Amino acid sequence: MGYRQRLRRDLDRWIEAGLVDTDHREAILASASGGSNRMSALGALTILGAILLGLSALTFVGANWDAIPRLARFALLLALVWSSLLASGQAFKADAATLGHALALLGVVLFGASIMLTAQTFNMTDFRNTAVLIWAIAAGLTAWQIRSRPVLILTTGLAALWAGLEAANPYVGGSIWAYLPVAMICAVLAVRMGSTVSLHLTAVAIALWTAHALYLWGEARAVDGLALQAAAALVFGTLALAGATLRDRTIPGGGIVGAIVGGWMTVITLLTAFLIQIPLGESRALPGEALTSAYAGLALAALLAITALGGLRLATRRLTAWELGALLAAGLGLAVLPLLGETPPVEAPLILRMIVGGLLYDAFTALILIGTRQDTSLPRICGVVGFILQTLYVYAETFEGLIDTALFFLIGGLILFAASFALWQVRKRRATTARGSETEPDTPDTGERS
Repeated sequence: MGYRQRLRRDLDRWIEAGLVDTDHREAILASASGGSNRMSALGALTILGAILLGLSALTFVGANWDAIPRLARFALLLALVWSSLLASGQAFKADAATLGHALALLGVVLFGASIMLTAQTFNMTDFRNTAVLIWAIAAGLTAWQIRSRPVLILTTGLAALWAGLEAANPYVGGSIWAYLPVAMICAVLAVRMGSTVSLHLTAVAIALWTAHALYLWGEARAVDGLALQAAAALVFGTLALAGATLRDRTIPGGGIVGAIVGGWMTVITLLTAFLIQIPLGESRALPGEALTSAYAGLALAALLAITALGGLRLATRRLTAWELGALLAAGLGLAVLPLLGETPPVEAPLILRMIVGGLLYDAFTALILIGTRQDTSLPRICGVVGFILQTLYVYAETFEGLIDTALFFLIGGLILFAASFALWQVRKRRATTARGSETEPDTPDTGERS
């Protein structure tokens, strides 16, 4: 159901309850329609048409590339770029914003193609991918100048492409730290222009950049799979909590940035923590001194950051002490796993996996409670999905036969019913307290009892 459909349904319910005046219904719907950031079908078709025109021009030039003199090629490419941009400006002046965005996008695409073809024409070679970065910068300047969300989406994708190409470049060593300020600029522009698509692309790109940096860190220190996965869970968990903390601040634009970045990082953290059970069941040698020192430093820094961010959210009443304790217990449990090493008894790995499973259940339950108390859907959905996945994993690893299956589902069903009953009791008690505070008279208490 779309936003306007939900709003129309809610307005009808609010009018029936006497909360909203009937005369204000159409004005509210018109205001919501005017502030919508969604792309219309006309805008989508126009932009797709502009992209096809750009591909057509490039195909024509490429087919006649050898027959065109070098200077003529260069002049033709410049003419195509400037014609698109000038036509875009005329479209904006004529109040045809959709056509203006499409022509601006076409000009930016042609500009990037011009860079590549010009380099080929004059035999320019480069061991780096600077041309893609220049393309992204030009696209960003164009998007900022004309306030174009489609061009900004292309800018975000080009910036991520540049970082990916640099990461795969054999002539580049280490992480691509220069991408972080580029991503920050993309996020700022996305907030200024209200482009949630660009924010989502930036969040995914930052997650990929973080995963690549962790991979390089593990490769340089010969970290095994369990330690690398535990480190990833702690780092992404820290980023998720940082996003949630930013969402609660009063910084302009921090709410949407924190919600989107925190949401992606939360999903990745839960997936990484869940998958840590796979290398946990493999045979491992005792951790060496190098692994212990390298991993312990990263794990300690992540735990301190989680504690500080959690304490800040506790002080602002966005977390309760129990919820923070549950998250810290799960983080601490995951942090110590790579330092345990192999234990000879057969029962020990099973007991260890049971402890890890209990910590994961603890974290998933905490997310469900956090989402329920704060009335936010993402933590609640992640907690429920994680709880189900963990339950299915435990069943697949532990139970065999129909009798064991029936017993397993019986115990699981009872646990879930008990949890739902506890949540229902909490909601009922809060609703009763709220109604009591609203209906309580303002007369002083005389101390008399009937």
